[in-house]
Amino acid sequence: MARYRVDLSGIDINKREEICDLLRDYSFFIERVIVEHSLEAVIVNWDSPEDFESSPVFPKGCPCTLIAR
Repeated sequence: MARYRVDLSGIDINKREEICDLLRDYSFFIERVIVEHSLEAVIVNWDSPEDFESSPVFPKGCPCTLIAR
């Protein structure tokens, strides 16, 4: 299972929770990264055979880092 860190800091603060909910519904599980009381990133545990970064649920324009395979 691949793990990704998706930086949400460039997304409108009011849309970040909505993105997390969508990612939660389509991934194995997620972990929210809170910095100074603000949702800044999400760790996505991706168990689908589909490529995460080209999937329809990937938040376009957000920096993404593969943490582990």
